[in-house]
Amino acid sequence: MLKQVRVPFDDILFDPEEVGDMLTSCMKRQRKMRFVGAAAAEKCLIALFEDSPVKSDSQLVLAPFKSADPDEVSAEISQRFERNYLLRASFRIQSKIWALYEVEAD
Repeated sequence: MLKQVRVPFDDILFDPEEVGDMLTSCMKRQRKMRFVGAAAAEKCLIALFEDSPVKSDSQLVLAPFKSADPDEVSAEISQRFERNYLLRASFRIQSKIWALYEVEAD
């Protein structure tokens, strides 16, 4: 079963950490779910989850890129990847590009 969670961009701008915690909690409920992707729509991000045979230990984190320059975005993705941050989606809010990372538990 596919579950869709709509998150207004205003909520992401106001408190990205809280939104990341809320999305992470979608995977931690009694019903086992895993994050499968996200799509940007008008004024909101739609996060997608599906049923999973195992409970996820991952955490979802939202963060703006420091720059829209392709070299800097690429470098930031690589730096975060080295710390187990896997880029799962990116989207634009106003003039900033945002990333949605899945951080796998050690």
